[in-house]
Amino acid sequence: MNLLDETSFESCIKCTVCTTACPVSRVRPEYPGPKQAGPDGERLRLKDPSLYDDALKYCTNCKRCEVSCPSEVKIGDIIQRARAKYGEHSPSLRDAILSHTDLMGTLSTPFAPLVNATTGLKPVRKLLDKALNIDSHRELPKYSFGTFRQWYRRQAGHQASLPQQVAFFHGCFVNYNHPQLGKDMVKVLNAMGIGVQLLKREKCCGVPLIANGFIEKAKKTGDGERQLARRSRYPPRASGRCHLINLYLHPAR
Repeated sequence: MNLLDETSFESCIKCTVCTTACPVSRVRPEYPGPKQAGPDGERLRLKDPSLYDDALKYCTNCKRCEVSCPSEVKIGDIIQRARAKYGEHSPSLRDAILSHTDLMGTLSTPFAPLVNATTGLKPVRKLLDKALNIDSHRELPKYSFGTFRQWYRRQAGHQASLPQQVAFFHGCFVNYNHPQLGKDMVKVLNAMGIGVQLLKREKCCGVPLIANGFIEKAKKTGDGERQLARRSRYPPRASGRCHLINLYLHPAR
């Protein structure tokens, strides 16, 4: 997946802090947890690939395990690399819907009030549970009526007039779900005399694609985004999402 060597898991001290931080382990007994799925499991998989556990598909690649790890082991990367190398799970319609955030956001934001109201109905949530295996207890993210990029277009002239400039990677959540977060960040940067510039045709960072099994597509997306960043005249120093910074610092391999 990225610059991981075959022994990167050896730094694990087996403290299990990552397991306590994992949101999946709390609700999925069949998921072995990040320590067993990552460093412990990798030792076994290197000896015998047939020991791969298909329960690794439950990892959402949220990176909480990596943030909590005192040894800075890239646990999430180890798990996703194992899924790409050994997993036989083919992405389903559910996986495609949940991972293609730009497509779903583009289709949903013009009708956000209707979409939000519909997906909040109990019968609809039960239908999604049965048809797509999206748990009916899960609260789906609300879409914004209007995107962050639409708001930004009205601010572009003012942004260009400021003495310093920075490239801002907003991400799909800011663009489609929570534009106010991006607006607030722009205001903070403007207060420091820094104008904000967006990448042309910015796409999703690829983390949902990785978590749902679209590994090759995620690599292509990451490569395309980095090419856009390199061609930008402005330093890429600001982002609304930590995953985006990780994407540009660690190219997919």
